Amino acid sequence: MCQCSKLIIYGLFLGLVLHAKADVEMKPEDQNKTGLYRPWSEEFLQANPEHLYGMTAEKLAKMSLEDSLLRYAYIQIFLQNVGGLENLESEHALALADMRKRGEAITPLLLELAKQNQDTMFEPRLFNRIADVGTVNLEPYLEYARALLRERTQTMNSTLAECASKLLANHGSKQDLALLEQVISERPYVARGVSEKLKILKNRLERSRQATRPILRGESSPSEAATGNVAEKATKQSVANRNGNISTKSWMIWALFGIIIAAILIWRWKSKSAS
Repeated sequence: MCQCSKLIIYGLFLGLVLHAKADVEMKPEDQNKTGLYRPWSEEFLQANPEHLYGMTAEKLAKMSLEDSLLRYAYIQIFLQNVGGLENLESEHALALADMRKRGEAITPLLLELAKQNQDTMFEPRLFNRIADVGTVNLEPYLEYARALLRERTQTMNSTLAECASKLLANHGSKQDLALLEQVISERPYVARGVSEKLKILKNRLERSRQATRPILRGESSPSEAATGNVAEKATKQSVANRNGNISTKSWMIWALFGIIIAAILIWRWKSKSAS
């Protein structure tokens, strides 16, 4: 009985050890599934949303990019309305208009806010919607996405990996093909979403390559080919008309010649009959 009790105790102890080990191994991946386990920056947590109520375009225009309320408003632009930047609440719509007016000046600020709030929902929403702002150069955001995929391959969650890949798929270049393929091979956990974006990137680059493919010597462009076809048809039609005219004229000559011969024969027959 004593021996049995020891076995039970050893089994329970071993189970607790394995459970603790599994928890340690799985916890980072579990946290990465949603991205909601990473804390927001103190600046974001201390902002008072009520201060945005009644905000006007004039007040926003007077704020500097260091103003904590303006920075909070900019973050909220990307967190509101999952579908895009349309149909924002009035205060957020005003903040978006202010952002668009400032143009390139907002890029350092947005990337700074992204670094301060890594692995929250701000980074993926920024990747999804920054192109819709329309007044910024996307290259700095593409570089941020590339650095994220290279340096945080084993810690980024699937949503973040997919959104970073989406930005590259829609606006990246040929160099991003190898990067996405590397992410897929090194991090199977995010492979599905990244693989879909890799296909989009390949298709976009292929369409672009076909549209800009140089015309080889001796090879006519589609417009030239179409023009050539029209000219060829016109030439054939002209030749056919000319041949038709020639054929008609020949028939008329032979008919006239036949009439003359018939008239001569009739005249000679009448002459013989009269004599």
